[in-house]
Amino acid sequence: MKKWISVLLISCMVWLLFGCSDAGNATTETEVLSENSIYMYYIDSTSLELLTEEYELIMDESESKNVSILLKTMFDEKIDGQTNLIASSMKMIRCSYIEESSMVKIRVNVANELNDQYYEVLAKAAITKTLCQLDYVDYVQFEIYDSSTMMEDGKTLETYDEYSFVDKESEGGYLEKGVITLYFANSTGDMLLEYDKMVEITNDVSLEQLVIESLIAGPQREGYSPTMPVGTTLKKISIKDGVCYVDLSSEFNNTLNTCLDTVTIYSVVNSLCALPTVNKVQFLIDGEKQEFYRETIPMDGMFERSLDLVYVEEMTEE
Repeated sequence: MKKWISVLLISCMVWLLFGCSDAGNATTETEVLSENSIYMYYIDSTSLELLTEEYELIMDESESKNVSILLKTMFDEKIDGQTNLIASSMKMIRCSYIEESSMVKIRVNVANELNDQYYEVLAKAAITKTLCQLDYVDYVQFEIYDSSTMMEDGKTLETYDEYSFVDKESEGGYLEKGVITLYFANSTGDMLLEYDKMVEITNDVSLEQLVIESLIAGPQREGYSPTMPVGTTLKKISIKDGVCYVDLSSEFNNTLNTCLDTVTIYSVVNSLCALPTVNKVQFLIDGEKQEFYRETIPMDGMFERSLDLVYVEEMTEE
């Protein structure tokens, strides 16, 4: 499976709370739009809320052309003299509308001029919420290039729909919903099974931390078995130059009768390497390198992703 593509199609949220307030010419969604108009979302540079401005579609233009003009407006124009935080977070390289899948594809380069990933989340939310109001757009896919990350193909793919972003004011701003790929054991503990889990992505908890915490919590579906020994805790985790340093408590060395040692190790390695920023994993136990894992697997070096233990259902020819 490709690296976390990022984020996959999301459809779990059935209501949205918008952080909209009156500011300049901003409108709220309680007002009635004029015919052939939609709300164009933008980021208020003072409050960091998503506000809306009424935008009139050009009716004699094609669907693809309207998408292109709308995106150009969002990336190029400034509202009431504000800094355009969408353009400050990412630069649009090109866009296209795929009628067959009702999808808008946008290729962007992550600028990070503001040095804050929250702006990037807000930018993706604003663009997605704006485009998904169009009758002919169900999904928005971002093809994101970021030279600062160590990715095999230099990009990630993230696909969103109208339910992908929610404003939880009590919890501190917009949350991005995404799917991480985990690897748990099968019922006999000798193979790994791929397991997708939906998570909330915030600025407070890194994706690699979410991965380890999810492995420790264990699977929530039948047919999957835990791979982390009881009592294991995450002490520290960080990424540098594509290497994820994961520091676990000594309980990680305890025997897990239902699981092979290699399955436990590669449950962690493959789950972390499914992230676009991780190429290798270095284990630490209580802050120190350990020569062997349960006296069977050399553990003082770095581990790379391996799919040899991942169960793939065989296809039979008709």
